[in-house]
Amino acid sequence: MENRLHKYRKQVLIASLLFIGAALQFAHAQQKVAEWLSDSIIQRYQPTIDVLTHHGWDHSNSIVMHAMAKVYLQTNNPNYLAYVQKYADDYINADGSINGLLTTLDGMHPAVLCLFLYQQTGDKKYQKAATTMRDHLLGKNGQKSQFNKTQDGIFWHKNNAKYQDVASVDGLYMKDPFLVRYGLMFDQAELVDASVEQVLKLAQRSFNIRTNLAFHAWDATGTREWADPITGQATQHWSRASGWFAMALVDILEYLPKSHPEYNKVAHIFQRLALGLKNAQHPKSGLWYQVLDQAEQPDNYPEISGSGMIVYALTKGVQLQLLADEYALIAQKAWVSMQDYIKTYSDGGPQITSVAPGMSSKLDYAAYVAVKPIEVPRSQTKQYSHGYVGVLMAASVIEYQGLNNRAFVTAGS
Repeated sequence: MENRLHKYRKQVLIASLLFIGAALQFAHAQQKVAEWLSDSIIQRYQPTIDVLTHHGWDHSNSIVMHAMAKVYLQTNNPNYLAYVQKYADDYINADGSINGLLTTLDGMHPAVLCLFLYQQTGDKKYQKAATTMRDHLLGKNGQKSQFNKTQDGIFWHKNNAKYQDVASVDGLYMKDPFLVRYGLMFDQAELVDASVEQVLKLAQRSFNIRTNLAFHAWDATGTREWADPITGQATQHWSRASGWFAMALVDILEYLPKSHPEYNKVAHIFQRLALGLKNAQHPKSGLWYQVLDQAEQPDNYPEISGSGMIVYALTKGVQLQLLADEYALIAQKAWVSMQDYIKTYSDGGPQITSVAPGMSSKLDYAAYVAVKPIEVPRSQTKQYSHGYVGVLMAASVIEYQGLNNRAFVTAGS
């Protein structure tokens, strides 16, 4: 009887989500969110995305371009490719050298655009630029890398005193999917191994086996005010940090050969993280909150950038058959709820609300929720790209492959 009741409830949930999803599809019949947002970004920020951030060759720009590149792969809209290429060409020279290189892991993320553009255009300068980025991180011809590491070999997130001996799981997203893909594209297996080693080392130090979630950061010295003096771990599970981590893992697993000796370990980490995210999902709203494991606290709030990243990772995890079909329902429930936070801005394009601004590790729960959410775009001068990327990454998979995918065919059978 209990099994029959469980099956009935599951069927009702699937039917409800399909109905709501169909209503959303009807509402956006003329244009999907992915294309509505991509077109609006191109309209708003000319000549390139750097008008949004003024940060140059940095993740704050490239994460949006990477998400738009994924929408391009779904739509073949030449405007999206041209916009990504225009941003990259402002920094990449004909010989593959790059202007404005940064010694932060955030500054490594644009490297993925070099691989994308090389695959799409065949232009060798993008291959050379990818090699420039590889050498910038790892060093060249025996020269030492400009990026510092902890004593046990984990990259600092940034090369400055504030981040000395500090690593963060979001740093994995900024460099390791690129390194894995570069190593496989150009037959440099040592890069794949080095990347996987970074993932395993940082996961060992940042993952909470009780909650199956990642702490925001890890301090090798244990001396930061936010760090546990014994473990060095931060005190909280920040939504966007886990979003970056989840996307890093699934994007690595998309390309990492199953024959790799550490493949099962990386897959296990992703599956454990997915379980933690499943348990942290708000039972009513279906979203993930600023501090993940305290969603029921009255001063906590739904965080849309992290929620979108998690939707992307879980959806892709099902598509890669790394996760059970139920995770497609979890992602779809969140995507439906995210629509309430996608408003129409004065220019007719989307405005993403309830987005946490960028932040380093905080002392405690109160410090995280004290940082109030913003909307993107907003009337103030300073803008943040994170709200864009969460929604765009989620839309790039779920709008084109999610609702009618294998999971929705088999989940109720």
